[in-house]
Amino acid sequence: PDGKRCIKKLVNVNEVVYDRGVECHHKLKKKCHLTYVTDYHSAPEEKCETNFKKNCHITFTKEPHTEKVKKCHTPFEKKCGPGHKGKEICKTIYENVCETKYEEYDLDEDKPVCKVVEEQRCKTKDVELLHIPHHPGDRPYAKKEVCENWPVKKCDIVKVKSKKIHPKSDCKKVPRKVCHPTDCEMVSGKEICYEDEVTKLQNVPHEECDLEPHKDCKTESTLVP
Repeated sequence: PDGKRCIKKLVNVNEVVYDRGVECHHKLKKKCHLTYVTDYHSAPEEKCETNFKKNCHITFTKEPHTEKVKKCHTPFEKKCGPGHKGKEICKTIYENVCETKYEEYDLDEDKPVCKVVEEQRCKTKDVELLHIPHHPGDRPYAKKEVCENWPVKKCDIVKVKSKKIHPKSDCKKVPRKVCHPTDCEMVSGKEICYEDEVTKLQNVPHEECDLEPHKDCKTESTLVP
């Protein structure tokens, strides 16, 4: 209406459009490093240890020891008749002299060691079931185990050490010079005994020990670089 006229035109415009992208290139690169390998080989090695050896020796020393000894001897007596008038003669007779020592020693004996323990004893008895209805002549019952504790003596045999005294007698003939008339004779009289304490020397053992070190060595194979 105002004299202007609009015309649609198609205009071609050239422009550059860039596409974004990543282009990769592969290259071979050589890298080197040093590697160390430890080489082991077997070698003999001596290993030692110190041990101790117990070395003992026994020495004997004489020590006084007092013990009771029962000494008995049977003396000779003159047996003469009435009004004897014989010539005096002398001779040597031998009296029987005995010594009894009481040696004490240890003895292992079997000794019973007893104790009373309770032992359970059980038995089965029949119990009537009166609460259960039943026909005349029938007697329902059940088995019931009844147990009681009874004292029972049990013994073990153990070894005990006890000291025993054993008499050891040693008799010998002792010469004795006696004189008597020819019309008398010498007869054995009543044995006379008495106890005496005798001091004797006895060998008492003493043990002495020393520890002696000694080295024990052995060869073992070990790995060394």
